[in-house]
Amino acid sequence: MSNTSAIEDFISFRGHQVWYRIVKPDQEDSGKLSLLCLHGGAGVPHDYLEPLEAIATTARRVIF
Repeated sequence: MSNTSAIEDFISFRGHQVWYRIVKPDQEDSGKLSLLCLHGGAGVPHDYLEPLEAIATTARRVIF
């Protein structure tokens, strides 16, 4: 099983702070596209997307 690491931060967009998290596998496969996970909008939590973080163990980057 592959190990992963994650970074979290905020970016500014149109005067607002937007949170993001990137989960990277230790052994990333350049042939695999990253998975971009977007929640349903303002006020909607993203917790239902968190299980998708496990996909990073398959050598694919996951971005929330």
